[in-house]
Amino acid sequence: MVLQSGFRAVSIESIAAATGVSKATIYRRWPNKAAVVMDAFTNKVGSGTLFHKASSSVESIRLQMRAMARSFRGNDGTLVKALMAEAQFDLELAEAFRQRWTLPRRRLATGVIQEAIRRGELRSDVDPEDVIDLLYSPLYYRLQMGTGKLSDAYVDGIFRNAMRGLEGDRPPA
Repeated sequence: MVLQSGFRAVSIESIAAATGVSKATIYRRWPNKAAVVMDAFTNKVGSGTLFHKASSSVESIRLQMRAMARSFRGNDGTLVKALMAEAQFDLELAEAFRQRWTLPRRRLATGVIQEAIRRGELRSDVDPEDVIDLLYSPLYYRLQMGTGKLSDAYVDGIFRNAMRGLEGDRPPA
């Protein structure tokens, strides 16, 4: 619905009509349309952008960044752009986006980064929150600003350049 009409045009009434349930049913589960939209979005994107096992924690991060960029190259990226843009004007959407998309993914990334630090793959003095910003901000910037493609080569370049400054003392495998 959001892709076709835009977030502003979506209403609880239109969601109820499209799903065949009453508005009361929707309000029993969600406080507002922003929460409904964000839950639908996270269910759609789902596990495709989560971290998977790899030969190392840092490789898991690189592969996850690639998966996210791949997702952002299609309708998911169009939807993220629209939601991020609307979140600038809709406080409920901004909060739903943060609580249902951004913060859960940051928690997952923090765990993988902490494991990489523990294993000596990343320097012990790095802050996982800073690592997340360093690695992922370029993807969101390029998505939002349309300054170039979110190709695997782009992701690998961002990752490689960041890792030069983040690598730990452990020799590469």
